[in-house]
Amino acid sequence: MKKILLTLVTMLTLFQGLAQSMQVKGKVSSSDGSGIPGVSVTVKGSPNGSITGADGNYTIQVNSGATAVLVFSSVGMNSRSEIVRNRSIINVSLDDNLQELSEVVVVGYGSQRKQDITSAISVIGMKDIGEQPANNVSQMLQGRAAGVSVKQKTGAPGGAFEVRVRGIGSLGAGSDPLYVVDGFVVGTSLGQNFNPNDIESISILKDAASTAIYGARGSNGVVLINTKNAKEGKVNINFTLDYGIQNIPQSRRTPVLNGVEFAQFKKEIFEDNFRYFKKQEPTINDVPLGYRYPEQTKHSTDWFGAILNNNAPYSDANLTISSGKGTIKSMFSVGYFKETGSIVNTGYERVSVRSNLGGQVTKFLNVGLNINGTITKQNIANTDGRSALVGGSLLMDPREPIYNPDGSMRPYIGGVDGAFGFPNPLFLLQNVTRKRNIADVLANAFAEFTILPSLKFKTSANTKLNYNAFKEYVPSTIGASVASGTAGAPPRIATARDITDRLFNYSFDQLLTYNPKIGENQKVDALVGFTSQEENVYGIDASGNTFPDDLVRYIGAASIRSANSYENGWTLLAYFARANYSYKDKYLLSASFRREGSSRFGEFNKFGDFPAASIGWRVSEEPFMRDLTFINDLKLRASWGVTGNNNIGNYPSLAFVGLNNYILNNAFAPGKVISSFANSSLKWEKSDQLDLGLDLATMNNKLTFTFEYYRKLTNDMLLPVSIPAVSGFTTSLDNIGQVENKGIELSADYRSNIGSVNFRSNFNISVNRSKILAIKGANDMLYYGSFYGGYNVMKVGRPIGMIYGYKKLGIFNNQAEIDAWAKQDGVIPGGMKFADTNGDGVVTYDTQDMVEIGNPNPDFTWGWTSAADYRNFDINVLFVGAQNFDIYRNIEASTMNMDGVFNVLTKAKDRWRSESNPGSNPGAKNSQGGTNYFKWSRESSERYVYDGSYIWLKAVTIGYTLPKMKSALSDARIFFTANNLFLFTKYPGNNPDAGVRGGTELNNDDESYPVPRTLAVGIKINL
Repeated sequence: MKKILLTLVTMLTLFQGLAQSMQVKGKVSSSDGSGIPGVSVTVKGSPNGSITGADGNYTIQVNSGATAVLVFSSVGMNSRSEIVRNRSIINVSLDDNLQELSEVVVVGYGSQRKQDITSAISVIGMKDIGEQPANNVSQMLQGRAAGVSVKQKTGAPGGAFEVRVRGIGSLGAGSDPLYVVDGFVVGTSLGQNFNPNDIESISILKDAASTAIYGARGSNGVVLINTKNAKEGKVNINFTLDYGIQNIPQSRRTPVLNGVEFAQFKKEIFEDNFRYFKKQEPTINDVPLGYRYPEQTKHSTDWFGAILNNNAPYSDANLTISSGKGTIKSMFSVGYFKETGSIVNTGYERVSVRSNLGGQVTKFLNVGLNINGTITKQNIANTDGRSALVGGSLLMDPREPIYNPDGSMRPYIGGVDGAFGFPNPLFLLQNVTRKRNIADVLANAFAEFTILPSLKFKTSANTKLNYNAFKEYVPSTIGASVASGTAGAPPRIATARDITDRLFNYSFDQLLTYNPKIGENQKVDALVGFTSQEENVYGIDASGNTFPDDLVRYIGAASIRSANSYENGWTLLAYFARANYSYKDKYLLSASFRREGSSRFGEFNKFGDFPAASIGWRVSEEPFMRDLTFINDLKLRASWGVTGNNNIGNYPSLAFVGLNNYILNNAFAPGKVISSFANSSLKWEKSDQLDLGLDLATMNNKLTFTFEYYRKLTNDMLLPVSIPAVSGFTTSLDNIGQVENKGIELSADYRSNIGSVNFRSNFNISVNRSKILAIKGANDMLYYGSFYGGYNVMKVGRPIGMIYGYKKLGIFNNQAEIDAWAKQDGVIPGGMKFADTNGDGVVTYDTQDMVEIGNPNPDFTWGWTSAADYRNFDINVLFVGAQNFDIYRNIEASTMNMDGVFNVLTKAKDRWRSESNPGSNPGAKNSQGGTNYFKWSRESSERYVYDGSYIWLKAVTIGYTLPKMKSALSDARIFFTANNLFLFTKYPGNNPDAGVRGGTELNNDDESYPVPRTLAVGIKINL
């Protein structure tokens, strides 16, 4: 009976629900009457939803009654709502949403509507990034913009990212872009202290037409950062908190031999050398006792694993309070970020405070004040390079334990059985002090006067204050490793060093803008301005040694002390102008000019001129395009301009005077001598750049494309040139050489609704080709690097930074193969066979037979962002990649050293041992000893070159927005994020972006702080 009653109740409820619902159908059309496919049709306040078909028709089930509301929405169209009112047929028309074209984009010294822009500019909105964990601004640029390469070369907490816009344009000056915050030109480094949560949007200026307004600092691109301000008429409180952990994935840990394997390796190379050099089979008693019985090895220490801080926590909390009501609008934010490093006793901590105030005080006066302050603390470790912690941990003897039998930590490890000794890296991390404290203040204030409705004058003052203190103390209990060039167990003389410097940068900008109304079809705006800027740095560098003990770690306690003070600075001033013209919103013209003077250049070339011009044609506005309804917007662009690069230090044109003491008449006489050669004609390094662009919107603005072609020619590069030694010097800085960068960029953005799912995706791909056209002479070459550390070579007619070394042909299997080959003095069977590239019959032990063995420049780089939201759920995913480029894995000169002095990679098991057991790697007995002991085993060669191509899942965010409640809480969201999640590559190192050298010395991986994987959860609350 209960089951029958339950069934009847259920049926009655169902019939009642059917009786209260009705079917609505209709058609969604555009302004020209054609049906629009893919329009989302939903019932407001209900999960019911539908989507229009190819002809724009839809059908949906709704509750009958006067309050039912249908919502029609589509990307690129204005949404529309309709009350059902018992209507069974509802036809609607949707208009194009031109808001995106009307979007205001920040450009140099101003802003423009997106539809009026005629230069190459990429815009990154914070909404598109989501809650990606980011401890610095440069991380937010990664993969988001075509033509912008961002490398995380180190995973150290607070570590900098390398940013390049359209490649490397200079061999001598820097290649970092210029950063501008709220109109204040900060410089070529924003540092790691700026809180990314304070950013509203980022514009990246890439071509000369957009960057020439910044003159001598614009050739490497400009990153414009616009910070958050209060929204008109709103009072808002926002709080965001995320907490996570960091780990080094097992897949990114370099595999080396364990204790038993290393003992077996030592035994085998001893036996192989015994057989070769003594021509007899060794007995077990001939093998040294330390590795005579490998299986009895007591310890097997993973030294790299020992220095890792597993599940290292990080936290990021930010509170923002803003008020857009009243005359003065205000925003105040405070942030706290703390990152514990994935290596023991390393970390980064930041406290930031920001305040933005401003408003229309009177009808004629608008004022603003922005102040940003940060304090950071950083625990630093010496991690980069084989002689440092990470590389050294791979080389250490794994048969040695971390601790003594009594539980105390061993300060020094190894040095037995021919294996080199090293300081215990864990002991070093816990006992060496390396700290950096930084305080930053970034402030700017402005007053804008409306002289006439179309004429405004804006004056602004900007300042940056930076205090930077570094402290290091190396106690007497720390030994030295052979890899560092010195050796020995402790005790040693304790050393300390303190470096403190203060930076004061200030500038003043005066801008006059004119925006007259000259008719319905024409728009004109003009800008003239003047800017002046000065920066000064004052510092003290003090050191001390020979301390009575390691308890008082201050230089004042040292028996021997020394100190040095320094001061340097630069100034510039510039006049500039820009004019933009638009006719009927389809014929566009822009031109700018800047004349700038800098203290960094020679007496006869203090000033430089930087003109630029660009044109645009919105083809889609022409009458002949009206029938092509699938094209919503089409714009062709072309630009040309000249930019400069003054990133060469402060006094390169002047002669330096240094101390040089003498002995006169058997008495000490202090003196001075000129230490560098002056060049009063030193001038700007200039880049001429041509850019051709196309912007296309189609599929009702759901799909947009941007295509760019550019060619940048850098002239008068600043490089040292050889001069006759009779002058008393060997080199002098001069303007020589020429470099070309050309490439293409493609961006595609797609936004659509699939039922109740809002989908958006952006893909960008960049191709850049660099070519050195001249240095000084037609055949000049510049070598950077070392014979045992890999070379990057600059050669006329070739790309920047080509990897040079011996070309490998295989491994000599017997003496007959050696005798039949060109003379390669000292090599024996099992050694590397290198090419005689100059054909003289001898493979010489210098650079004569070295050739190009790798190209560090990728064929292309790309980034792909894909995001979607369904009801209250959302997801955001970022992939980045680079294809077909080479890395010189310099660390393998040690980790594949077959002499038994270091631990080696696991692949060393597959090595040449005999003619019948050749393996795929060189053998241990690779020389005849004596003065040629290391010959043909560690030279720069193709042996260490690998393809670095990779696909990296950089960021994933999954979120859920809580249902809105009738309370003060207007919005709340919880989310999960992951950074550096999965890396797909054949490169055997832990980071294909790694490189311990800078500038043009590209992709030399000598092991550095590994990049961790980050997992975090968080919450975001709006009140």
